[in-house]
Amino acid sequence: MVEDMLDFNENLLELDPEEALAVYSSYGLWGMIGQQGRLESLMKVIKNINPCVMVVSEAAVNLNSPKFVNRFIESLFYFGAFFDALEDCMDREDENRAITESVYMGNGICSIMATEGAERVIRNVHINVWRKFFTRFGMKETELSMSSLYQANLVAEKICCGSSCTFDMDGNCLIIGWKGAPIQFLSAWKFS
Repeated sequence: MVEDMLDFNENLLELDPEEALAVYSSYGLWGMIGQQGRLESLMKVIKNINPCVMVVSEAAVNLNSPKFVNRFIESLFYFGAFFDALEDCMDREDENRAITESVYMGNGICSIMATEGAERVIRNVHINVWRKFFTRFGMKETELSMSSLYQANLVAEKICCGSSCTFDMDGNCLIIGWKGAPIQFLSAWKFS
């Protein structure tokens, strides 16, 4: 653990040159969008350790627009899909639902709607922004196989409310949604 991402470097990792290395980032990059120096520093470390693949999963929405009205509209659809999913999949009395709605979603909505500048911490961006950013570090998006799309559909069929889950491809990226509203993307990257 490092207190500041600027202090993170490859010397802190115990890497075995005989082993294949993969990096998995699930909702790990969005928090540094407003701190470009830290995000770029992290990407340089990842590039230096030369993983075979980097799998990235982030929100499939642009909540970083400088224009309030754009953030408002994007967040309306994004959080609307989440609230709809909670309504369909969890009892209203469920303690976990209350925590999710009030703490996680409430704080996110407040950050997006009521803060500006450095105070706004929620800054998710669309996959196209990530594509441009990763290209700067010599990364190339790797195609996810069509079987991953079929497998996602099979898993969704087995869960409660799974019929409301939607899966689409955006180029080489899998978009996971709720009743057609994009929620999350999953993409794989390699350094060229």
